[in-house]
Amino acid sequence: MEQLVAIVQVSGDTAAFNELFSRYAQKLRAFLLFKSADSRFDVDDLMQETYVKAFLKINQFEHQAQFSTWLLRIAFFEMLQAKRSQGIFRRLTERWFAGNAEPMVHTDSTDQQMDAEQLIASLSDLQQQVFVYAEFYGYSQTEIADKLNIPLGSVKTYMKQARDALDRNNTEC
Repeated sequence: MEQLVAIVQVSGDTAAFNELFSRYAQKLRAFLLFKSADSRFDVDDLMQETYVKAFLKINQFEHQAQFSTWLLRIAFFEMLQAKRSQGIFRRLTERWFAGNAEPMVHTDSTDQQMDAEQLIASLSDLQQQVFVYAEFYGYSQTEIADKLNIPLGSVKTYMKQARDALDRNNTEC
């Protein structure tokens, strides 16, 4: 096992990584199925995200724990990330389109998604970052301030500006 990890860390050999990952795939799938039993996550998507993240971050594996533990930790954090971002467009459309008196003519959410993306694109860079961290990923304002290295008061200001701009743009639509 250690040899495969070393090969991948040194050379980035995908065949060696595939062999390494396949040795834990069944255990990983069972773990994700168990942990996501109460959610509607697609385990195949979580497996793929875990594979990609593990391959990209293999150089950060320091052999302090077993490789399987490291891999399960990545899978767990991918699942948490999926939980954070689950239903973002549902939440956005509830917030921005709930006030529409006119019924939606179609049931395809693609147009709603494009509308939400256009609304977000109308924000300044900092407003977008603050809004996305708060609404998409569920970070607190303090976490956002730390992440962006800006004062907490600025985060509050950018968030209010973003919400005001989005509300204003939504009423114009």
